[in-house]
Amino acid sequence: FRSASASASVRRAEAVKWARDVTPIIRAIQAEGATSLRQIAAVLNERRIPTPRGGAWRAVQVQRVIRG
Repeated sequence: FRSASASASVRRAEAVKWARDVTPIIRAIQAEGATSLRQIAAVLNERRIPTPRGGAWRAVQVQRVIRG
């Protein structure tokens, strides 16, 4: 079994990698004309790009990825 801090470290590293992977997609959506966080979330959902937990995108999640 891993310690709690080791598990948290692994989850954090996975989240950073995931954000790096999805950021170019978000930038491309912005370049296509989506300007609001809600619009970007809608396009991500239309393209069936999953959130880290597999749910639907919301504006706040897009904001967190953009802010890094």
